[in-house]
Amino acid sequence: MNVQLGKGSDRNNRRYAPGCFVASAAAAVLTATPALAATQAGSAIANTATLTATTDGGVPQSLSSNTVTLTTAEILDVTIAADRATAETRGGETVAVGFVVTNTGNGQEDYTVVFGSGSSGVAVDRLVIDSDGDGVYTAATDRSLAPGTAVSLAPGQKTRVFVLLDGAQVGAAATITATATARTGSGAPGTVYPAAGDAGGDAVVGATSATASATTQLGPTAGVPMLAKSQSVLSPDGGARAVPGAIVTYRLLASFPAATRGVVIDDAIPAGTTYVAGSLKLDTVSLSDANDGDAGSAGATAIRVALGDVPAAASRDIQFSVKIQ
Repeated sequence: MNVQLGKGSDRNNRRYAPGCFVASAAAAVLTATPALAATQAGSAIANTATLTATTDGGVPQSLSSNTVTLTTAEILDVTIAADRATAETRGGETVAVGFVVTNTGNGQEDYTVVFGSGSSGVAVDRLVIDSDGDGVYTAATDRSLAPGTAVSLAPGQKTRVFVLLDGAQVGAAATITATATARTGSGAPGTVYPAAGDAGGDAVVGATSATASATTQLGPTAGVPMLAKSQSVLSPDGGARAVPGAIVTYRLLASFPAATRGVVIDDAIPAGTTYVAGSLKLDTVSLSDANDGDAGSAGATAIRVALGDVPAAASRDIQFSVKIQ
């Protein structure tokens, strides 16, 4: 399967905007029915007239005019629609936010698809094509997209692209925005890109300005606790390289939108590391490693913190360190 379906050498030489993720629609076409009853871009429209007459001697005559030919211009148009206006996230789970891109123009067109978040701390993990077209993200079948791969759609074709992110990032409302733009060009309707369309015809920006955006509003699932983990590294030379002898400090931030009972947090000591004795803390207060009267315990294989009953709108901050062997 060819994932780069351009219009020719000129398309293969076009540059992508920095930071753009671009998806291939070759394997994820949801429909092949043209969305517009328009003449295919690049089609030749030829016309020849014929003159017939009879001479004074009664002899019939026929002659043809020269043929005039036009190449149908490509109309650059696109729509994008979010699968859902809102979506709930849950800490520790991968969130797949779907957007459907449709070529509403009359020619084969490549599109850049850019995803972003208006919230700091919320980053896109990767993009995935809905390869089987079932509208549901399935890790085993849906194909991840590498940056720089083109979304190439025939007239009326559409494809769904999922943006994947870690639900633990979404501690409050966040917006994911997807923007699709024709790679040939965009701008004010009527803008002409000479000889840039199919079969060397002109490309003309259509009513959508050849770019469209859609959004999905994300928010944490009401009442469900969230657990986010981060790490920092301090190497023996004072740097941040993960070398033998470096200290890795893990931070676990647990958030509780609603009152929660009997909370216990466990974390295994990673292979290739050893626990740093006395490093376990709860809300910046040191805990003993022994299984005694405080909330924590730590050993060679794992740490445990028993938080017990936690009130609504509370958070707990757990830290511990390991040393890379």
